[in-house]
Amino acid sequence: MSESDQRSEEPAAPSPAGTFRRRLSSVRRYTVQQMFRRPEHPWRAAVRFVVSLLAALAMAGIAVSIYPYRTTVANVDIVVSGSVTPAHKGITVDSSLGSLQFRDVTAVPLGLHVTPRIDLDAVREATNGGATFTTDFRSQLEDRIPSMVLHFAGAAIIGLAVGALIGDLLVDGAVSVLANRDPVRSGSRRHRLAATGTLVATSTVLAMVGLAATAGLTYRSDWWQRYAVTGLLADIAATPDKLAALDARDAGAADKVRAVLRLQDALTRPPTSTDTPPTAYNVMLISDVHRRDIYNYLQEYIDANDVRLIINTGDETLVGNTAELTGSYVDSIRRITETTPMIWIKGNHDSGSVARRMADIPGVTVLDQEVVAAMGLQIYGVGDPRTYGAPGDAGSDDVEVVTRVQTEAAVSAVENLNRETYFDLLLAHEPIMADAMATTLGPSVRAVGAGHVHNQNDTADLQSGDRDYIRLIEGTTGLGGLLAQGSTPMEFSILSVGTNCQYTRIIRYALADPALPDLTRGETYGNNSAFDVHYFQPQPIDAERTCSVDDGLGEPVPASATNLTTVQEWSSVELSDDALATPDEITPEPVSTADEAGDASIAATAGDSTPTQATDPSPSSTGTP
Repeated sequence: MSESDQRSEEPAAPSPAGTFRRRLSSVRRYTVQQMFRRPEHPWRAAVRFVVSLLAALAMAGIAVSIYPYRTTVANVDIVVSGSVTPAHKGITVDSSLGSLQFRDVTAVPLGLHVTPRIDLDAVREATNGGATFTTDFRSQLEDRIPSMVLHFAGAAIIGLAVGALIGDLLVDGAVSVLANRDPVRSGSRRHRLAATGTLVATSTVLAMVGLAATAGLTYRSDWWQRYAVTGLLADIAATPDKLAALDARDAGAADKVRAVLRLQDALTRPPTSTDTPPTAYNVMLISDVHRRDIYNYLQEYIDANDVRLIINTGDETLVGNTAELTGSYVDSIRRITETTPMIWIKGNHDSGSVARRMADIPGVTVLDQEVVAAMGLQIYGVGDPRTYGAPGDAGSDDVEVVTRVQTEAAVSAVENLNRETYFDLLLAHEPIMADAMATTLGPSVRAVGAGHVHNQNDTADLQSGDRDYIRLIEGTTGLGGLLAQGSTPMEFSILSVGTNCQYTRIIRYALADPALPDLTRGETYGNNSAFDVHYFQPQPIDAERTCSVDDGLGEPVPASATNLTTVQEWSSVELSDDALATPDEITPEPVSTADEAGDASIAATAGDSTPTQATDPSPSSTGTP
């Protein structure tokens, strides 16, 4: 082959542009295949990601906790710290006098804790400023919210990033120790740096997006409508007259209390955009006194809350013996009902003779399948069909028997009703019976009241979108009874009725012992009281309705009477054909189950300790009156 032919077969020299493109393509392949390809098993990669994410969340919680937000609001220095634990979620205002707690803000277990510095200057500002201080404090605190959110969001992001990096390094360290080698393969340093950066960024972004999405989806704009107060703050807020006594004993301490109370007022005042009607009057709900001398103590709460009506859902006695209603005990009830009327229904621990004895007390109205017009409300009450200690089904504690007896009694209690009657409040001692009657009657019931189970129902159960009526289940106002032992709190509630007959708010008290909140017992004062506040959503009632103390309390009439006000006049709800059906066409589906709270302890301890100086006529007097 000639030299010229050989030269013609040699490949042409690559151009500079072609060489650059080939090198660039090689770099891209290396970057994709080497820097972002994990040289480890999928399970190890999954463990690395999970550990990094958990470490990121833990470090974020630490970051928001140790890096507080400090500011001055209305000349009061405050410190806001964060927490990420389910037990401390929501917004709290903490002071040495007690706590104000808003727990129902979002499902995310994030807590913001405001601690005001109540020094001499703050006390002067609060006590001298009056309503102006309250308004200024709330307004300025709202102005600080954007910077507060940015502060804690920044701390959370830094914590997430640092935590994700720590988690990744922990996995590398574990691999190194367990495998006795460098977890980073030879020649893959760039890959590990890129992979670590990707992991940290991904964990941080996913955690932030997940938390923000959950918080946004579960955020409740009406969170301010549910809060709790504890400590000395609750003692004073519940019974304001105590502040005057404290002022006489220690004026400096009283001024400090006033300062914190003004802060509480600023934080719990409803927004100006709400259309909550003025309060016409307040109703006290009590139950399951079980013959404990608590009425003299309740008087100060009646006075402090301007209570105009008391509703008692039964179990006044322990074993249904009228001897339990001693002269002094009846006098303590009479002193209250002389000025504040009481509506009472029989519980399963009350006999027929106990019901008749209660009806003899001036100011006490006993209902049993009767309706009473009370200050603009229409209230229906039914006595309990069971009697504690009675033979047969009437005294049984078996859950199935109790459910059957209560459900049958519920159907019987409504079968003779005027089917167009509208009830503002339906009363039964046991929740299972109240729920069965409300289920049967449908939208003609606005609210039910009951007791029996010795515990108030959860706040979330008070008003639910799953049903039309409000559910008010009261705890034991008698702390489980005269002979009961343990730490059962004394529970009762204050229900506010608006001038348009809407139920606007309920305050639910839980007190450690009625003997403790006494200024002469300084070592216990401030550790006794706690209460929750809940605002109700308006119900669809007639716009022309009015409620007033001036309407007074009428005489009870049988629920089948034709002169009862009809639902069309009392409510904007249009009753369906099902709601107007006869009771046997509807099968009640009780929400609750039978719960004989307290019965076992009473049966075990009553014995000879029960008053026996008089006996009930037997056995017919132990039936329903």
